[in-house]
Amino acid sequence: MYLKKIAIIFSLCLLICNIALAKTLPNPDTSAVSACLIDADDNGVLYGKDEDKIMHPASTTKIMTAILALESGKLDEPLVITPEAVNTEPSSLGLRLGDKITLREALTGMMIVSGNDAAVAVAQTVAGSVPAFAKMMNDKAKELGAVNTHFLNPHGLTAQGHYSTAHDMAIIASYAMKKPEFREIVSKKAYNMKYMDGHTEYVTTTNRFLKSGFEGANGIKTGFTNAAGDCLVASATRGQKTLIAVFYNDDYRWDDAPVWLEFGFSFYDPSELQDRTVVNKQNVIKLNKITEQRIKHSRETNKNLAALDAAIVNRAKSLNNKTTDVADTAQQTKVKNVDVVENTKVEVSSDVDNNINNDEYKENNSSEENVEVVSDVTTDMNTTEITTPEELNPSLEKYVY
Repeated sequence: MYLKKIAIIFSLCLLICNIALAKTLPNPDTSAVSACLIDADDNGVLYGKDEDKIMHPASTTKIMTAILALESGKLDEPLVITPEAVNTEPSSLGLRLGDKITLREALTGMMIVSGNDAAVAVAQTVAGSVPAFAKMMNDKAKELGAVNTHFLNPHGLTAQGHYSTAHDMAIIASYAMKKPEFREIVSKKAYNMKYMDGHTEYVTTTNRFLKSGFEGANGIKTGFTNAAGDCLVASATRGQKTLIAVFYNDDYRWDDAPVWLEFGFSFYDPSELQDRTVVNKQNVIKLNKITEQRIKHSRETNKNLAALDAAIVNRAKSLNNKTTDVADTAQQTKVKNVDVVENTKVEVSSDVDNNINNDEYKENNSSEENVEVVSDVTTDMNTTEITTPEELNPSLEKYVY
């Protein structure tokens, strides 16, 4: 009994020490036009800067291309290499007509070197054509909840109508990082790409973040076009916790990535960031509460996210008030009619009964119609925010036809 008490006291002391050590760092800054930091476990946004702003995604598009290739069931089939693929604007993996290589090997090279030629070849191998593959990309984006994203090609070269957001790309990357084979590919700093005739080609990553020495760095993808600027989707894993940071149009992406990710890891207790096989259930509950408090603090101190939360709350209150007003009106009308009937003091004929029933029927229908109107308002609000982001963001005209 005595030893058990000592053990409990020691555990509590250790927990308190860990809490004291795990201080949230100051909110980071960034030169990015748009940025987003999420916890890949639940896609919770830890921090952001205009994270829902419509942006050119450049080669971060290839994250979705890789997802569909990995899910195609064709990884060990020969890559289809067409003149269209070979002649795609660089950056290039260096594919040539007649090359014999599997989809798996080409996909790995595509993600490491960011080869646009390989992206077209992957798309044509998986779907038969680039337009057909783009439809698959958009269907998958919708399935994952990336609602402000629209793809036209598998490589990310600038095209009107090809766009995403830092938040959406973080969601897409989070899904991808749950695939062991994807994680393995994007964590490679270099690779000997194997052709089916036995020869190999050595390729090295474009992702300087992987070589930065940042603890836990394991991905994911770079990007650049003149329209998009410098882009980066960076990830790191410590213990069982993976965080993903997305930076769009950021001249200092290599500096910002480690700062933002370190900030994100500061939300969690050190014991959550260590490799472990057995965890005390009671401590996990306490640590989760601490994490929730830190995330809440971040949202309160981050003007972008705090403003978004406030807008959502106000809109919800507005809709609730409309629903309440409808219910009150229906109830008042019903009470009024009942009072009229009670105060008449006459024998109620069958005709009067019918009239009262008709009035009640109209009241009920009126109430239902009003509720439907409120529902329509909600639907319209969601539709506007999800399917027509250009109405909320006038600058979207340059991204959408």
